Amino acid sequence: MIIVPLGIGALAGLAWWRSKRKPHGMTPERKKIYETALESLKEPDKLRSLADAFDKEGLKDEAIMLRKRAALRELPPASKEARKAAFRKGMSSSDPKAVHALAVAFHKQGATGAAQALKKYAEGLPHVTTPAQHTP
Repeated sequence: MIIVPLGIGALAGLAWWRSKRKPHGMTPERKKIYETALESLKEPDKLRSLADAFDKEGLKDEAIMLRKRAALRELPPASKEARKAAFRKGMSSSDPKAVHALAVAFHKQGATGAAQALKKYAEGLPHVTTPAQHTP
């Protein structure tokens, strides 16, 4: 009867040893896969499968973003067109605060490329200061 506890202990030790060898968290390889998926993966099912894999590795934020990308891919055409119109309006705005707010909204929805473009555009706009913002 002592063999059963020893066997269970050995299996638990082996599982612990293997878990220590396996890289956890965002490795350079996982980061590359994640960024490539955000940039070029179009199929919602594949995005969700990848999100599940990231979830299993404890990468919750990345999994959430991948699921948001999948949801964006499945939007109806009218919603996609409305998003494109909002992006075009943001890219022609002269209000850096409004453009930045739009960038934040796009990022929260998983549209990371559009968010980055809007943020970069907002940074290039002249920032108007009011007299209250000046300090003596």
